[in-house]
Amino acid sequence: MTKVYTKDSCRLVGGSKFYEVMEGSSADASTPSPTEKHDHMKPIESDDEVSDVDQECTVFSGVSYLGAQNIADPKSESDIQRIMKELSSMPESRDGIAVSISIPVCSQGLVVLYQADSNSVMTRYAVNRISFYARGAAGSPVASCFAFTWSHGETKESAVYRCHVFRCHIAEAVNQVSSCFAKAFERIPRSMASSLVGELSAAPSMTGSLTETLGPAVPSMQLMHVLECTVDIKETDAKGTFSHVPKERLGFKLRGGIDKQVTINVQQVTNNVQIEPDDLQTSYIGGLYIERCFGILLAPGRSVKHSDMRLLEMVSGSAGGSSCSVCALWNAGESALAAFNVASGEGAPAYMSLALDLVIRGIPDPLRLVIETPVKIFPPTERFWYYFKRPLVQQFYINLKENTDTLGQLQYEVANVETSGELDRSRLNLPLSLSSLLPSPLSTAPAPPSPSEPDSDGDEPLLSGTGEVSKDCGEDVLVNWAQVLRSWTGPRPRALNQLVRVGVPEALRGEVWLRLAGIDQNDKLMETYRTLISKDCPFEAVIQRDIARTFPAHDFFREAGGLGQDSLLRMARAYAVYDHEVGYCQGLSFLAATLLLHMPEEQAFCLLVRLMYGYGLRELYKDGFEALYMRLHQLDRLMEEQLTDLRAHFLELGVETHMFASQWFLTVFTARFPLPLVYHILDVFLLQGMDTLFQVALALLSRSKKDLLTHDFEGVLKYFRVTLPKKCRAEESSRQIVKLACSTKVKRLHKYQLEYEKLVKESAEKEKINVELERLKGINTQLQQDKDALESQLIEARIALDEARKDVSHFTGVASDYREICARLDRQLHTLQEYAKDCVNCSLKLAQKDNKEESEQEGDEKEEGFSDTEAQLRQRVRDLELELAQVKLAHVQAQCSNQELSHQLNSALNEMQTAMNQRQSVAPWLVRTLNSIMEATQTRPTFQTYVPSTNQEQPQLNRQGSFTNIQSNSQANLNRRVSDPYSPDVVRRKKDINAKRHSMLVESNLAKEAKENNRRSHDVTSIKKLSMG
Repeated sequence: MTKVYTKDSCRLVGGSKFYEVMEGSSADASTPSPTEKHDHMKPIESDDEVSDVDQECTVFSGVSYLGAQNIADPKSESDIQRIMKELSSMPESRDGIAVSISIPVCSQGLVVLYQADSNSVMTRYAVNRISFYARGAAGSPVASCFAFTWSHGETKESAVYRCHVFRCHIAEAVNQVSSCFAKAFERIPRSMASSLVGELSAAPSMTGSLTETLGPAVPSMQLMHVLECTVDIKETDAKGTFSHVPKERLGFKLRGGIDKQVTINVQQVTNNVQIEPDDLQTSYIGGLYIERCFGILLAPGRSVKHSDMRLLEMVSGSAGGSSCSVCALWNAGESALAAFNVASGEGAPAYMSLALDLVIRGIPDPLRLVIETPVKIFPPTERFWYYFKRPLVQQFYINLKENTDTLGQLQYEVANVETSGELDRSRLNLPLSLSSLLPSPLSTAPAPPSPSEPDSDGDEPLLSGTGEVSKDCGEDVLVNWAQVLRSWTGPRPRALNQLVRVGVPEALRGEVWLRLAGIDQNDKLMETYRTLISKDCPFEAVIQRDIARTFPAHDFFREAGGLGQDSLLRMARAYAVYDHEVGYCQGLSFLAATLLLHMPEEQAFCLLVRLMYGYGLRELYKDGFEALYMRLHQLDRLMEEQLTDLRAHFLELGVETHMFASQWFLTVFTARFPLPLVYHILDVFLLQGMDTLFQVALALLSRSKKDLLTHDFEGVLKYFRVTLPKKCRAEESSRQIVKLACSTKVKRLHKYQLEYEKLVKESAEKEKINVELERLKGINTQLQQDKDALESQLIEARIALDEARKDVSHFTGVASDYREICARLDRQLHTLQEYAKDCVNCSLKLAQKDNKEESEQEGDEKEEGFSDTEAQLRQRVRDLELELAQVKLAHVQAQCSNQELSHQLNSALNEMQTAMNQRQSVAPWLVRTLNSIMEATQTRPTFQTYVPSTNQEQPQLNRQGSFTNIQSNSQANLNRRVSDPYSPDVVRRKKDINAKRHSMLVESNLAKEAKENNRRSHDVTSIKKLSMG
């Protein structure tokens, strides 16, 4: 029984149509209905299709299919999230289609959709053709949704990617669905060969054996992953820490001879959708799992051999999942890296090569990423006053091939590694860029609509190159143009302007365009073109990717490698070589393709050069789109003047002119609009110039004003992208738009240009002030830190000063106490000195002490100048002087005894005389005897006779005698001292200061003893004790 479909059973969900099975139909969905609308992007029968019973799978019920939409970048998660939000919020997709989804357990299976009520198969999707999977963000309205992108088409060139969106009735079930998809992407069953032997006839592509015995092998699948590497270099500063080195567009600025720290962060930017299964283990769907990193290698120059690179000392490193980070120390003293210590201009390397080895799960060999960047070396003392921190960012495209080992395990082989070069993040973040204005060159061109399928007014945008222009023309129009062309030998005829505004006949457009641009048939630029196409072009790869998406709806450019694409390729390469400053920019291919449809390559190239240089289109691409910004400002001011309410509505919604008009101006309306309108706009543009762009833009806005005022932000953008081009498909609409444009006045463009230049100047000054302000803020912050440090030091100094003042006060009191003590001791010393003057014993002790100190002092001063013999002589002299002093003391003692005896004798004689006088009877002989004794006593020498007179001249001490002579005569001299105290030996030794001082003290003491007889006994006793001591 065949299935019966009717148009009433068609259900529209999002951008997809589904046909329900009527009652009594078979459950087999493989047989198409004769009334079913064919989808030429998806084959009716596929070799990959197998029954849902023939594979291990997990079936989820309670799922609604919300629909699908085309997607330019199938691996862009942000676009997938946006499509999920759009489809889930659309009224017709709010409920969706109730389905059950079957997810296989391996990557060779199929995702099958079943109708919930009849359990019949709706469609199948091969897992190995799913490009990306994503789930709704947690906590958002689409948290219960999931989606995947699938490739429709047999070849890479004809593939169209669509995003299919589903919603789970139970939000928690999304975790389980994501887990099953993750396992399906990563697994391939070990027993696949044996399990598929009996099913070769039913599913030939799925039964591609893993061994040679089971028939032709399944072709290996090409996968591409993008890894983004960020390189940051720091140098040792004066504080001993690491600070960022300056980074400019020409590379890093390094100081030679300084240790550095290199940090490399690797992040996977595609295929790294992270899910959270119930077991709380993280897995990555279709992504690379980085297990570890070996380290960072460094070498001067580029294209360096791997063996010549130097491994840096690793400081830290972390890896796991889709990212890793490595930090290494660059020792400037290593001989292998000595080239980096030479300042630029003296043989220093102009490039630096960094390498990173990654161990990735599923890839047997380590993956090496090589980063080559320019560097400039400066002396170690160089100072960089102000710079921004700009890390080096590069992306690596890793192309992998899927293979399986003998056990059926999935393995990957690195096919090649490509790099994008350095990425400028500041330019990527600009609100206006070519990548945001034009379709991405990386996306493949969508397949043209089938001739059997009528144009749709759905959500799909109109393909560029759509529309047919009839070459039929009225006879009166041809007559008028024939007259104008015959008279057009010099300046433009007056009737030309009106004829061009009405529209140039299609048969005459090529010739008229060349004449309007002033291009001669013998232009030298045509010969130059033949030379340019033979030269190498640096933009070859970009142009190749861009050609495939230029006018895909036109038969002339539809075939890959056909005449149209080859001509367009040569023309784009020639202009990129001709214009070094602009090179090749996205959007030029649309304008070039329009010209190629009307004239040969050489003439089209000349006209393209004239449009770029003569009509000012080239300025729109230069200097970071500065001229384009100026044109957009002029359009803003024209809208304020002529479309005030629409401009106010745009301001309220946040819609800016660059969101819709940038592509219009850069491509001269050739990228989105149908060909009849494009040709007519170029007619007027070649006639009037740049003013035409503003006139046409205002005309389009005026015609769409009512519709635009009813839309919100997303509706306005969608209207410009989809609805507006479709409303211009009729030739009558094109003529009305151009007629309205020609009647629109744009007179104040120069005023608005001056106004914009003033704003730019003010903005530049403001930016300069902001930069200076930031710099001053940094200086202020540093000064504030210094101030805080100084204040802290001041507080510490004040505390130390207070402590010092306390110490000074304390020490001042101590000094005052010591002064009092010293004064008291001085008084005591003075008293003791006065007392010592009257004490013989004290005087002798002081004399001995002074003698000993002076002897030691003199001995210390003269000891170095005398020999050992002289030292012995001095010691002998000191011994003799001491002996002399002892002898003198003995004489004093004897004298005292004699004086005492004399005193006793005198007393006895006096007593006897008294007795004699009393008795008068003493014998005369006794009296004579006593008188003689008294006379003898009076004439006996005393101690004073041994002391020489102070006025007597003393001979000098002769120190030139030998020790032998002194020793031989010492005994004789000692024998003569008592009887002859004035002998030369004795007198010579009196030259000694100490001996003289002892003699004077002794004489002083003896004189006092003579005057005070009552103290003699005491003095004699003291002298005895002194001599004994």
